[in-house]
Amino acid sequence: MKLRVLIVDADKASCESIQSAMAASNLETVTETSSSRAAEFLRKEKYDAMFLELQMPMPDGVQLAKLARGSGINRRTPIIMLSGENAPDAMSKAFEAGANFFLFKPFDRSRLMRVWRAAHGPIEQERRRFHRVEVSLPVTVDLGDSRLEGKTVDLSQQGMLVETPKTFPVGSQIRFRLQLSGAHKSITGTAKIMRLAGSTRMGMEIDSVSADDASRLQSFLLPLILKSVEGESAA
Repeated sequence: MKLRVLIVDADKASCESIQSAMAASNLETVTETSSSRAAEFLRKEKYDAMFLELQMPMPDGVQLAKLARGSGINRRTPIIMLSGENAPDAMSKAFEAGANFFLFKPFDRSRLMRVWRAAHGPIEQERRRFHRVEVSLPVTVDLGDSRLEGKTVDLSQQGMLVETPKTFPVGSQIRFRLQLSGAHKSITGTAKIMRLAGSTRMGMEIDSVSADDASRLQSFLLPLILKSVEGESAA
């Protein structure tokens, strides 16, 4: 599966330059010169990495980075901030907003690719966290005094799609108990209902689990993720 990379810069030539440099990496790149349209993308779409220009018409790179960090789906997506302003505080603004890497413009291809290679580890870690695998496991979902019993349709370290007799409203903060198979035991935590798929399916983002439960979930998922990735590569 190709990495999805968002490139946002008011300068179209800059977007095209980054896109051209990344072409050899076999990526799916989305370029946008309008920061307001980019903000809409960030609210709805998951990206594996993003390049953001610091100085743009509002929302600028700082605001876009904060929007990504405040969202559920792009909260940990690696951000490479770009800046044509060689000001002492430009880099600090970027990192305070949540950027992982920084590049002053103009930059040459070798510097760009060095930063991209440095970002590869965090990118792969984030992909594993969001990678969903199809697996059916018993799950209990509680909202106040109401309880639903169901099964997962798919599962990741970040969330799950569950099938239950009925659904809770989008935005509901719920408690869940997920029964992992084998020796991994069950995990409990809180989650938020992010979307409904028909009248019996709920997509939820996991808010919090204990460190031990997070480790158990990761141990359970990792072999399934690797198997899924190998299957995609073979296809």
